[in-house]
Amino acid sequence: QHTDPRSTMALADLEKEFKKARKAWRADKSDKKLKKAWKAAKVALEKAKEAAEAGVKSPVEGGDSVEDLEEALKSARKAWKANKDDKALKKAFKSAKAALEEAKSKQAENQSSGEEESSEDGEEQKVDIDALKAAVKAARKEFKKDKSNKEAKKALKAAKAALEAAEAKASASGDAEEEGDNDADMAAESTAGKKRSLDEANGSTENGGDDAETSWEALSAKKQKTAPAFTDPNAPPPNPKCFVGNLSWDIDDDATRAFFKDCGELTDIYWLKDRETERFKGCGFITFETVEQAQKAVEKAGEDLMGRPIKINFAKPRPGGDRKTPRKSGGGVSKEPSPRPEGGTTTVFVGNLSFNIDDDQMRDFAKGCGEIYKIRWLSDRESGQFKGCGFIDFDAVESVDNFVKKNGESLMGRNIRIDYATPRN
Repeated sequence: QHTDPRSTMALADLEKEFKKARKAWRADKSDKKLKKAWKAAKVALEKAKEAAEAGVKSPVEGGDSVEDLEEALKSARKAWKANKDDKALKKAFKSAKAALEEAKSKQAENQSSGEEESSEDGEEQKVDIDALKAAVKAARKEFKKDKSNKEAKKALKAAKAALEAAEAKASASGDAEEEGDNDADMAAESTAGKKRSLDEANGSTENGGDDAETSWEALSAKKQKTAPAFTDPNAPPPNPKCFVGNLSWDIDDDATRAFFKDCGELTDIYWLKDRETERFKGCGFITFETVEQAQKAVEKAGEDLMGRPIKINFAKPRPGGDRKTPRKSGGGVSKEPSPRPEGGTTTVFVGNLSFNIDDDQMRDFAKGCGEIYKIRWLSDRESGQFKGCGFIDFDAVESVDNFVKKNGESLMGRNIRIDYATPRN
């Protein structure tokens, strides 16, 4: 009986691919695909080694080695399909496939002796696990004699790792335990610094055991109890005025009052806009009657308002204090109209309009002032986009005078700007 050269070659290839996959994953541990490829290569290599060990006699005399190799092939195929551009994964898949085919052919030759070898392997595993448990006890005892002995500590770790690996192979948990072993390996690499700090803090330098985990949890709890509560020294103090942001472009006063109706009465709403374009910035300030009402409003941070999670916090107090009289909502106090032209005019300029304004909404707003003859919306010559302003022609001079009086009133959430149009020469 001898080892098949092809099996030896397949095992060597799997070891190379495993090292490549491990090196690639360590270079970028945030890459889930590399982690998955490393796990698959590790499983394939372990299964191939098991088959080779059963196998100086025959690659499949362990009875379950064919099933193991089938699992390894599935893992290798899954990893390669996830990234078909990776030549190393493709090669590992082919090697696992070749090992499985070889194992199946040998199984046909040794089918009669499979059950006997399987029971012998089980007895050997039990003996190995018992021996490893004894080795762990001996290593722990030696380490406790001198906890500063790095070699003893290293030997204890190695014995524990060997025992855990043997128990994992002997169990029937399959993929679940495989994931646990891999996660333990990664945790040992990424949290070595944390565990050293733990060892120094509580005097325990045994890593990986239940005592170490318990100590780590105790230390974390202790830190949480003793850590001072963080407070932002620059946070505005509670006051009736709040800043609101991440608002819908279609927000208006009515929607805002409805959203905060459970908090209290709003005394002021002010929408922020760009100074040059006069476009709404999607944020503003709201003022309540009391601090308690504002506090309730701040607690609504993150709630959905017209399809967006609202941002809200107490506003920073102004150095000179807020105005005694609230300003009108919709973008601030509108500019006073220019002096009435001599003899009057039938045309007015309208600005600071919502970009969703249309003729019908403007006519409804002008009801009671007079009959509108024509509406002309201004748009950009190059882009064709609405500028948020325009001109309105009325039927009489008196109608314009009435309409100008509505300057600064809210229209679709904005303070409309109305002014006499300059007559053309």
